[in-house]
Amino acid sequence: MPVPAMPARRASAIVVLSVVVLSVAGCGPSSSGAGGSKDGAGGKTASSSPAVKDPRIAVAGPGGKPSYLNPVKLTVTDGTFTSVQVTADDGDKALDGSVAPDGSSWSSEAPPLPAASFRVTATVKDSSGKVLDKTLTFTAAQVPNDQRVSFSVTPDDKATVGIGQPVVVRFATAVTEHAAMEKVMLVTATAPAGQAVTGSWHWLSNTEVHWRPQVFWTPGTTVHLDMNIAGVKAAADRYGRKNYSETFTIGASHITQVDGAGHKVQVYRDGKLVDTWPAGTGRPGLETYSGTYVVLGKDAQIQMDSCSARVTCDKKNPDYYDEKEFWATRITASGTFLHAASWDGRLGRANVSHGCIHLSDANAKTFYDNAVPGDVVVVSRTGRGPQERITSQDPGLYDWNQTWAAWQAGSALK
Repeated sequence: MPVPAMPARRASAIVVLSVVVLSVAGCGPSSSGAGGSKDGAGGKTASSSPAVKDPRIAVAGPGGKPSYLNPVKLTVTDGTFTSVQVTADDGDKALDGSVAPDGSSWSSEAPPLPAASFRVTATVKDSSGKVLDKTLTFTAAQVPNDQRVSFSVTPDDKATVGIGQPVVVRFATAVTEHAAMEKVMLVTATAPAGQAVTGSWHWLSNTEVHWRPQVFWTPGTTVHLDMNIAGVKAAADRYGRKNYSETFTIGASHITQVDGAGHKVQVYRDGKLVDTWPAGTGRPGLETYSGTYVVLGKDAQIQMDSCSARVTCDKKNPDYYDEKEFWATRITASGTFLHAASWDGRLGRANVSHGCIHLSDANAKTFYDNAVPGDVVVVSRTGRGPQERITSQDPGLYDWNQTWAAWQAGSALK
Protein backbone atom coordinates (compact mmCIF):
# COMPACT_ATOMS: atom_id res chain seq x y z
CA MET A 1 0.00 0.00 0.00
CA PRO A 2 1.46 3.40 -0.76
CA VAL A 3 2.71 5.33 2.31
CA PRO A 4 1.20 8.77 2.66
CA ALA A 5 3.61 11.60 2.22
CA MET A 6 4.64 13.29 5.50
CA PRO A 7 3.94 16.95 5.78
CA ALA A 8 7.02 19.08 5.22
CA ARG A 9 6.87 20.87 8.62
CA ARG A 10 6.85 17.53 10.51
CA ALA A 11 9.92 16.28 8.66
CA SER A 12 11.80 19.49 9.37
CA ALA A 13 11.16 19.14 13.10
CA ILE A 14 12.61 15.65 13.10
CA VAL A 15 15.79 16.80 11.43
CA VAL A 16 16.30 19.53 13.96
CA LEU A 17 15.82 17.05 16.85
CA SER A 18 18.42 14.73 15.35
CA VAL A 19 20.97 17.52 15.29
CA VAL A 20 20.36 18.29 18.90
CA VAL A 21 20.85 14.68 19.91
CA LEU A 22 24.09 14.44 17.96
CA SER A 23 25.33 17.57 19.58
CA VAL A 24 24.74 16.22 23.04
CA ALA A 25 26.15 12.79 22.31
CA GLY A 26 29.29 13.80 20.48
CA CYS A 27 30.58 17.10 21.84
CA GLY A 28 31.69 18.46 25.19
CA PRO A 29 31.40 22.08 26.21
CA SER A 30 33.88 24.46 24.62
CA SER A 31 35.70 27.24 26.39
CA SER A 32 34.92 29.46 23.39
CA GLY A 33 31.22 28.77 23.81
CA ALA A 34 30.96 27.97 20.10
CA GLY A 35 30.39 24.23 20.64
CA GLY A 36 32.65 21.45 19.44
CA SER A 37 35.85 20.05 20.85
CA LYS A 38 39.33 21.42 20.44
CA ASP A 39 40.34 17.96 19.28
CA GLY A 40 37.72 17.96 16.56
CA ALA A 41 34.60 15.93 16.36
CA GLY A 42 36.42 12.59 16.77
CA GLY A 43 38.68 13.56 19.78
CA LYS A 44 38.39 12.22 23.45
CA THR A 45 39.11 13.99 26.83
CA ALA A 46 41.90 12.48 29.06
CA SER A 47 40.58 10.67 32.24
CA SER A 48 42.17 11.61 35.72
CA SER A 49 43.18 8.85 38.28
CA PRO A 50 41.88 9.10 41.91
CA ALA A 51 44.16 11.05 44.30
CA VAL A 52 46.31 8.90 46.66
CA LYS A 53 45.43 9.71 50.28
CA ASP A 54 48.03 9.87 53.02
CA PRO A 55 47.60 6.92 55.44
CA ARG A 56 46.60 7.85 58.99
CA ILE A 57 47.26 5.88 62.22
CA ALA A 58 44.88 6.08 65.17
CA VAL A 59 44.92 4.66 68.70
CA ALA A 60 41.74 3.00 69.92
CA GLY A 61 40.40 4.39 73.18
CA PRO A 62 38.64 7.54 74.42
CA GLY A 63 40.69 10.57 73.40
CA GLY A 64 43.40 8.32 72.02
CA LYS A 65 44.19 7.01 75.52
CA PRO A 66 44.09 3.19 75.60
CA SER A 67 43.04 1.51 78.82
CA TYR A 68 45.49 -0.23 81.14
CA LEU A 69 42.92 -3.05 81.33
CA ASN A 70 43.10 -4.12 77.66
CA PRO A 71 45.74 -4.57 74.95
CA VAL A 72 46.48 -1.55 72.77
CA LYS A 73 44.98 -1.47 69.27
CA LEU A 74 46.32 0.71 66.44
CA THR A 75 44.38 1.14 63.20
CA VAL A 76 45.42 2.56 59.82
CA THR A 77 43.17 4.14 57.18
CA ASP A 78 44.02 4.59 53.51
CA GLY A 79 46.84 2.11 53.82
CA THR A 80 48.09 -1.07 55.47
CA PHE A 81 50.68 -1.81 58.16
CA THR A 82 53.87 -3.52 57.06
CA SER A 83 55.59 -3.38 60.48
CA VAL A 84 54.96 -1.75 63.86
CA GLN A 85 57.22 -1.10 66.85
CA VAL A 86 55.92 0.42 70.11
CA THR A 87 58.55 1.56 72.62
CA ALA A 88 58.13 3.18 76.02
CA ASP A 89 59.30 6.79 76.34
CA ASP A 90 60.64 6.22 79.86
CA GLY A 91 62.70 3.20 78.93
CA ASP A 92 60.25 0.63 80.28
CA LYS A 93 59.58 -2.56 78.39
CA ALA A 94 58.33 -2.19 74.81
CA LEU A 95 54.85 -3.38 73.90
CA ASP A 96 55.13 -6.54 71.85
CA GLY A 97 52.33 -7.20 69.41
CA SER A 98 51.38 -8.28 65.88
CA VAL A 99 49.85 -6.88 62.70
CA ALA A 100 46.49 -8.28 61.62
CA PRO A 101 46.56 -10.52 58.50
CA ASP A 102 44.90 -7.83 56.38
CA GLY A 103 47.31 -5.16 57.64
CA SER A 104 44.53 -2.91 58.85
CA SER A 105 45.47 -2.96 62.53
CA TRP A 106 48.07 -3.86 65.16
CA SER A 107 47.35 -5.21 68.66
CA SER A 108 49.67 -5.55 71.65
CA GLU A 109 50.02 -8.82 73.52
CA ALA A 110 49.50 -7.19 76.91
CA PRO A 111 47.89 -4.02 78.24
CA PRO A 112 50.06 -0.94 78.79
CA LEU A 113 51.03 0.27 82.24
CA PRO A 114 48.76 3.04 83.56
CA ALA A 115 49.90 6.54 82.49
CA ALA A 116 52.82 5.10 80.51
CA SER A 117 53.85 7.00 77.36
CA PHE A 118 54.79 5.24 74.14
CA ARG A 119 56.21 6.01 70.70
CA VAL A 120 54.94 4.17 67.62
CA THR A 121 57.27 3.65 64.65
CA ALA A 122 55.38 2.04 61.76
CA THR A 123 55.99 1.19 58.14
CA VAL A 124 52.82 1.73 56.09
CA LYS A 125 51.96 1.03 52.43
CA ASP A 126 49.54 3.49 50.80
CA SER A 127 46.93 2.64 48.15
CA SER A 128 49.45 3.14 45.34
CA GLY A 129 51.88 0.68 46.92
CA LYS A 130 54.30 3.32 48.14
CA VAL A 131 55.98 2.48 51.48
CA LEU A 132 56.02 5.24 54.10
CA ASP A 133 57.45 5.62 57.61
CA LYS A 134 55.01 6.93 60.22
CA THR A 135 55.47 7.90 63.89
CA LEU A 136 52.94 8.51 66.64
CA THR A 137 52.98 9.00 70.40
CA PHE A 138 50.29 8.12 72.94
CA THR A 139 49.82 7.84 76.70
CA ALA A 140 47.75 5.18 78.44
CA ALA A 141 44.92 6.18 80.75
CA GLN A 142 45.64 6.79 84.43
CA VAL A 143 44.02 4.85 87.28
CA PRO A 144 41.46 7.22 88.87
CA ASN A 145 42.29 8.38 92.38
CA ASP A 146 39.26 6.63 93.85
CA GLN A 147 40.30 3.30 92.31
CA ARG A 148 44.01 3.19 93.04
CA VAL A 149 45.69 0.79 95.48
CA SER A 150 47.48 2.56 98.35
CA PHE A 151 49.87 0.73 100.67
CA SER A 152 52.82 1.03 103.03
CA VAL A 153 55.89 -1.21 103.29
CA THR A 154 58.04 -2.17 106.26
CA PRO A 155 61.04 -1.95 106.41
CA ASP A 156 61.84 1.30 104.65
CA ASP A 157 63.92 1.47 101.50
CA LYS A 158 67.69 1.37 102.21
CA ALA A 159 67.11 0.32 105.84
CA THR A 160 69.41 -2.02 107.74
CA VAL A 161 67.41 -4.45 109.85
CA GLY A 162 67.78 -7.51 112.06
CA ILE A 163 67.78 -11.14 111.04
CA GLY A 164 64.12 -11.69 111.94
CA GLN A 165 62.62 -8.79 109.98
CA PRO A 166 59.66 -9.77 107.76
CA VAL A 167 58.57 -7.78 104.73
CA VAL A 168 55.21 -6.26 105.71
CA VAL A 169 52.78 -4.72 103.20
CA ARG A 170 49.68 -3.00 104.58
CA PHE A 171 46.96 -1.88 102.15
CA ALA A 172 44.68 1.09 102.78
CA THR A 173 41.70 -0.76 101.26
CA ALA A 174 40.78 -4.44 101.09
CA VAL A 175 42.55 -6.64 98.54
CA THR A 176 40.42 -9.58 97.42
CA GLU A 177 42.52 -10.78 94.46
CA HIS A 178 45.25 -12.28 96.66
CA ALA A 179 46.74 -14.58 94.04
CA ALA A 180 46.89 -11.91 91.32
CA MET A 181 48.66 -9.51 93.65
CA GLU A 182 50.99 -12.09 95.15
CA LYS A 183 52.18 -13.12 91.67
CA VAL A 184 53.52 -9.63 91.04
CA MET A 185 54.96 -8.93 94.51
CA LEU A 186 58.42 -10.41 94.19
CA VAL A 187 61.01 -10.77 96.95
CA THR A 188 64.47 -11.78 95.82
CA ALA A 189 67.45 -12.17 98.12
CA THR A 190 70.86 -13.73 97.91
CA ALA A 191 72.97 -14.51 100.95
CA PRO A 192 76.61 -13.33 100.96
CA ALA A 193 77.79 -16.82 100.02
CA GLY A 194 75.61 -16.67 96.91
CA GLN A 195 72.76 -18.99 97.84
CA ALA A 196 69.19 -17.90 97.08
CA VAL A 197 66.88 -17.34 100.05
CA THR A 198 63.71 -19.40 100.36
CA GLY A 199 60.65 -17.62 101.70
CA SER A 200 56.90 -17.14 101.31
CA TRP A 201 54.11 -14.58 101.50
CA HIS A 202 51.44 -15.10 104.14
CA TRP A 203 48.12 -13.22 104.14
CA LEU A 204 46.99 -12.14 107.59
CA SER A 205 43.92 -10.39 106.21
CA ASN A 206 42.64 -8.57 103.13
CA THR A 207 44.70 -5.54 104.16
CA GLU A 208 47.97 -7.10 105.35
CA VAL A 209 50.47 -9.60 103.94
CA HIS A 210 53.94 -10.60 105.22
CA TRP A 211 56.92 -12.29 103.59
CA ARG A 212 59.52 -14.05 105.71
CA PRO A 213 62.36 -16.44 104.95
CA GLN A 214 62.14 -20.06 106.02
CA VAL A 215 64.88 -19.44 108.59
CA PHE A 216 66.40 -16.24 109.95
CA TRP A 217 68.16 -14.04 107.41
CA THR A 218 71.93 -14.36 107.07
CA PRO A 219 73.73 -11.13 108.05
CA GLY A 220 74.88 -9.21 105.02
CA THR A 221 72.01 -10.38 102.80
CA THR A 222 70.59 -7.80 100.40
CA VAL A 223 66.83 -8.03 99.88
CA HIS A 224 64.90 -6.63 96.91
CA LEU A 225 61.13 -6.10 96.87
CA ASP A 226 59.51 -5.48 93.48
CA MET A 227 55.79 -4.76 93.56
CA ASN A 228 54.88 -4.88 89.85
CA ILE A 229 51.26 -4.02 90.56
CA ALA A 230 50.63 -1.29 87.96
CA GLY A 231 47.37 -2.08 86.19
CA VAL A 232 46.79 -5.23 88.25
CA LYS A 233 43.28 -5.71 89.64
CA ALA A 234 43.41 -5.93 93.43
CA ALA A 235 39.67 -5.85 94.12
CA ALA A 236 36.46 -4.64 92.50
CA ASP A 237 37.28 -1.19 91.08
CA ARG A 238 40.78 -1.26 92.64
CA TYR A 239 43.93 -1.33 90.51
CA GLY A 240 47.62 -0.78 91.04
CA ARG A 241 48.55 2.69 89.86
CA LYS A 242 52.31 2.28 89.55
CA ASN A 243 55.05 -0.17 90.38
CA TYR A 244 57.15 0.10 93.52
CA SER A 245 60.52 -1.32 94.47
CA GLU A 246 62.89 -1.09 97.39
CA THR A 247 66.07 -2.65 98.72
CA PHE A 248 67.15 -3.22 102.31
CA THR A 249 70.04 -4.95 104.03
CA ILE A 250 70.30 -7.47 106.85
CA GLY A 251 72.64 -6.30 109.59
CA ALA A 252 74.44 -8.18 112.38
CA SER A 253 72.84 -11.10 114.17
CA HIS A 254 71.35 -9.95 117.49
CA ILE A 255 69.51 -12.69 119.39
CA THR A 256 68.47 -12.05 122.97
CA GLN A 257 67.39 -14.97 125.17
CA VAL A 258 64.97 -14.16 128.00
CA ASP A 259 64.64 -16.93 130.61
CA GLY A 260 61.49 -16.36 132.65
CA ALA A 261 62.21 -19.08 135.17
CA GLY A 262 65.87 -18.12 135.52
CA HIS A 263 65.06 -14.37 135.69
CA LYS A 264 67.85 -13.45 133.31
CA VAL A 265 68.57 -12.03 129.87
CA GLN A 266 71.45 -13.20 127.69
CA VAL A 267 72.50 -11.18 124.65
CA TYR A 268 74.21 -12.88 121.70
CA ARG A 269 75.85 -10.92 118.93
CA ASP A 270 76.88 -12.83 115.80
CA GLY A 271 76.51 -16.04 117.78
CA LYS A 272 78.68 -14.97 120.73
CA LEU A 273 77.38 -14.28 124.23
CA VAL A 274 78.21 -10.66 125.03
CA ASP A 275 76.00 -9.87 128.06
CA THR A 276 74.08 -11.60 130.86
CA TRP A 277 71.72 -9.43 132.92
CA PRO A 278 69.29 -9.95 135.80
CA ALA A 279 65.72 -9.49 134.62
CA GLY A 280 62.07 -9.92 135.47
CA THR A 281 59.06 -10.94 133.37
CA GLY A 282 55.29 -11.00 133.89
CA ARG A 283 53.85 -12.00 137.25
CA PRO A 284 51.47 -14.99 137.63
CA GLY A 285 48.25 -14.23 135.78
CA LEU A 286 49.98 -11.70 133.55
CA GLU A 287 52.86 -13.85 132.38
CA THR A 288 54.97 -12.65 129.46
CA TYR A 289 54.19 -14.74 126.39
CA SER A 290 56.89 -17.27 125.56
CA GLY A 291 57.89 -17.31 121.91
CA THR A 292 60.08 -15.67 119.30
CA TYR A 293 59.66 -11.91 118.97
CA VAL A 294 61.17 -9.29 116.68
CA VAL A 295 61.99 -5.73 117.66
CA LEU A 296 59.46 -3.27 116.21
CA GLY A 297 60.85 0.04 117.42
CA LYS A 298 62.04 1.94 120.47
CA ASP A 299 61.42 5.08 122.56
CA ALA A 300 63.79 6.82 124.92
CA GLN A 301 60.76 7.48 127.10
CA ILE A 302 57.15 6.42 126.79
CA GLN A 303 53.96 6.71 128.78
CA MET A 304 52.65 3.25 129.65
CA ASP A 305 49.21 2.58 131.09
CA SER A 306 47.27 -0.53 131.99
CA CYS A 307 44.21 0.53 130.02
CA SER A 308 46.11 0.65 126.69
CA ALA A 309 47.75 -2.67 127.58
CA ARG A 310 44.30 -4.16 128.20
CA VAL A 311 45.17 -5.08 131.77
CA THR A 312 42.62 -2.83 133.49
CA CYS A 313 41.14 0.63 133.06
CA ASP A 314 39.85 0.66 136.65
CA LYS A 315 41.98 3.09 138.66
CA LYS A 316 41.00 1.29 141.87
CA ASN A 317 42.35 -2.03 140.60
CA PRO A 318 45.76 -2.92 142.11
CA ASP A 319 47.00 -3.70 138.60
CA TYR A 320 46.18 -0.23 137.30
CA TYR A 321 49.19 1.88 136.26
CA ASP A 322 49.91 5.02 134.26
CA GLU A 323 53.64 5.67 134.33
CA LYS A 324 56.49 7.10 132.30
CA GLU A 325 59.13 4.50 131.44
CA PHE A 326 62.60 4.91 129.93
CA TRP A 327 64.78 3.11 127.37
CA ALA A 328 61.82 1.13 126.08
CA THR A 329 62.35 -1.29 123.18
CA ARG A 330 59.02 -2.50 121.74
CA ILE A 331 58.61 -6.16 120.77
CA THR A 332 54.82 -6.35 120.23
CA ALA A 333 52.28 -3.87 118.92
CA SER A 334 50.03 -4.73 121.87
CA GLY A 335 52.55 -3.28 124.31
CA THR A 336 55.35 -5.67 125.31
CA PHE A 337 58.68 -3.90 125.93
CA LEU A 338 62.11 -4.45 127.36
CA HIS A 339 62.51 -1.32 129.48
CA ALA A 340 64.30 0.25 132.42
CA ALA A 341 62.83 -0.70 135.81
CA SER A 342 65.49 -0.11 138.46
CA TRP A 343 62.61 0.52 140.87
CA ASP A 344 61.91 -3.24 140.59
CA GLY A 345 63.78 -4.47 143.66
CA ARG A 346 63.34 -8.12 142.66
CA LEU A 347 65.25 -8.10 139.35
CA GLY A 348 66.93 -11.44 138.86
CA ARG A 349 64.87 -13.06 141.63
CA ALA A 350 61.17 -12.85 140.77
CA ASN A 351 58.72 -11.89 138.02
CA VAL A 352 56.52 -8.98 139.07
CA SER A 353 55.80 -7.04 135.82
CA HIS A 354 52.50 -6.78 133.94
CA GLY A 355 54.01 -8.62 130.97
CA CYS A 356 57.01 -6.50 130.03
CA ILE A 357 60.63 -7.50 130.56
CA HIS A 358 62.31 -5.47 133.31
CA LEU A 359 65.98 -4.51 133.19
CA SER A 360 68.15 -2.14 135.17
CA ASP A 361 68.44 1.38 133.80
CA ALA A 362 71.99 0.83 132.54
CA ASN A 363 71.22 -2.53 130.89
CA ALA A 364 67.98 -1.26 129.34
CA LYS A 365 69.89 1.64 127.79
CA THR A 366 72.60 -0.67 126.45
CA PHE A 367 69.94 -2.88 124.88
CA TYR A 368 68.11 0.18 123.51
CA ASP A 369 71.29 1.64 122.00
CA ASN A 370 72.13 -1.56 120.10
CA ALA A 371 68.68 -2.77 119.04
CA VAL A 372 67.39 -2.35 115.48
CA PRO A 373 64.02 -3.36 114.00
CA GLY A 374 64.03 -7.05 113.17
CA ASP A 375 66.37 -8.10 115.98
CA VAL A 376 65.26 -11.37 117.59
CA VAL A 377 64.13 -11.80 121.20
CA VAL A 378 63.36 -15.35 122.34
CA VAL A 379 61.34 -15.62 125.57
CA SER A 380 61.07 -19.00 127.28
CA ARG A 381 59.93 -20.68 130.51
CA THR A 382 57.26 -18.17 131.47
CA GLY A 383 54.40 -20.64 131.76
CA ARG A 384 52.41 -18.99 128.95
CA GLY A 385 52.66 -19.85 125.27
CA PRO A 386 52.21 -17.53 122.27
CA GLN A 387 48.99 -18.97 120.85
CA GLU A 388 46.78 -16.15 122.08
CA ARG A 389 48.95 -13.60 120.31
CA ILE A 390 49.17 -15.75 117.19
CA THR A 391 45.37 -15.84 117.06
CA SER A 392 45.21 -12.05 117.42
CA GLN A 393 48.02 -11.68 114.85
CA ASP A 394 49.96 -9.43 117.18
CA PRO A 395 52.81 -7.79 115.21
CA GLY A 396 56.14 -8.70 116.70
CA LEU A 397 55.05 -12.10 117.95
CA TYR A 398 53.13 -13.49 114.98
CA ASP A 399 55.64 -14.22 112.22
CA TRP A 400 58.11 -16.62 113.86
CA ASN A 401 55.79 -18.71 116.03
CA GLN A 402 54.33 -20.98 113.36
CA THR A 403 55.75 -23.97 111.57
CA TRP A 404 57.08 -23.39 108.08
CA ALA A 405 54.21 -25.48 106.67
CA ALA A 406 51.66 -23.34 108.51
CA TRP A 407 53.33 -20.20 107.24
CA GLN A 408 53.29 -21.41 103.63
CA ALA A 409 49.61 -22.31 103.99
CA GLY A 410 48.92 -18.59 104.30
CA SER A 411 50.05 -17.99 100.72
CA ALA A 412 47.46 -17.59 97.94
CA LEU A 413 49.78 -19.48 95.56
CA LYS A 414 49.61 -22.96 96.99
